[in-house]
Order: sequence, then structure tokens, then C-alpha cells
Amino acid sequence: MTDYEGLLELVKKRRSIRRFKPDMVPDEAINKILELARWAPSGSNHQPWEFIVIKDKTVKDKIIAIVEEAGQVTKRMELTREKDLQHPGPFRPIEKAGIRETPVFIILVGDPRTRQAQVLQAQQTPNTYVSSLASVFLYMHLAAAALGLGSRWLSASTQELSQALIKEALGIPKGYDVYDMFLLGYPEYTPEPRKVRELKEIVHRDHYDISKYRDDAAVKDFAKQVQKGFGVK
Repeated sequence: MTDYEGLLELVKKRRSIRRFKPDMVPDEAINKILELARWAPSGSNHQPWEFIVIKDKTVKDKIIAIVEEAGQVTKRMELTREKDLQHPGPFRPIEKAGIRETPVFIILVGDPRTRQAQVLQAQQTPNTYVSSLASVFLYMHLAAAALGLGSRWLSASTQELSQALIKEALGIPKGYDVYDMFLLGYPEYTPEPRKVRELKEIVHRDHYDISKYRDDAAVKDFAKQVQKGFGVK
């Protein structure tokens, strides 16, 4: 039986890494990550995932250029928000985001046609399909952490412009979705422990405990605190 305490420690240890060593990740490690990932749960076992592993510098440079271009759109969107809620990510120069030095990119691709395997009701909404892709992505992160590797997701790859350009650059069929991009390498630093909400704050028994309800101001304050801890210090 799997050791619960060991699993909990692994989950706590997993952090998004934003600076990687230049050392190349061996194919054996990449294959181990993908082997574990393919066993992730999915609705009706429809397994909508496929993986594109990118190590070639020329191809990575194309992806980086796409992310940079799309990032300008994201930055403009953030500027429409209240200043104290603007996320710092889009304003960070790509040179400081640790993307160029990342040894391996893995594009997680979803095939929505696989939803035919699901119950009809589930076919009519994308929820289970998206949740299934989220599950496989999480398995990838945990597998990387178990192997002593660092990882992070690059959500800029999911922006509408990025999607179209990445699919064109990599020859991904038009009907497929780019779910997200997984950055993989050996971490250059040890991140600080992540702060998470206390269990007593988020668990309700038999009904919603209204005394735990957070008003809009509390949620906004929480968002600010989370954003302060974003990135590498």
C-alpha cells in the first residue's frame, strides 16, 4: 500500500519552478512522467490526451516567440483591471520568466472527439473533458516531483492567439485543443513552502457553514496576498 505521509510530502514539495539548470532531462525520465500520466482518471475512461515533447531549440524558439506575442494581449487585458489586482506575470520580461532556459517543453493536447465515449449529457458540456485533461496534467507534475525534477505550467499557451499559432507551428489538427504547456527541467533553486488555506476554513459538514463565507472584500484581499507570492524572489 502506498505510504500516505510520503504522498502528502511529495504534494507539499511540488512547486512551480521558474528557473531551470541547463542540464538536459534524459528521455528515460520524460517517458516515466508520461507513463504515469497516461494512467490518470478521465470521464468514462475517454482518455482525451496526447503529448508533444519538444527539445529542439529551433522549435522551442518558435513557441517562445508565440508566447511573447500573445503575452502583449494578456498584458493589455490585465491593464483593464483594478491596479491592485493586476497579476504580475504578464508584466515580467520573458528573459526573467525562465522560459528560454527550460530544457523540455511538453504540450498537452486534447482531442474533443473522444467525448463520444461519455454519457450523452457529459458529451454536451466540456466539463468532464477539461477535468480529465486537468487530471493528466496534475499527474505529470507529481511524477516530475517524484523524480527530483522541476516543472511548471505556462498558461500563456492557452490564450486564444497562442492556441492558433502553436497549432499551426506544430501541425496540430485544427479540431484539437492545446490544453496547456508543461515546462520541465532540473530546478536551479529551492522554492519556499507554499501557503495554503487551513482545512478548517474550507471544509463544511453536511451543509454549507455560512460562518465560513468570505465576503467580496475578503476574497479580494486573499487574491492580493496570493499574487504577492507569485514568482521567484
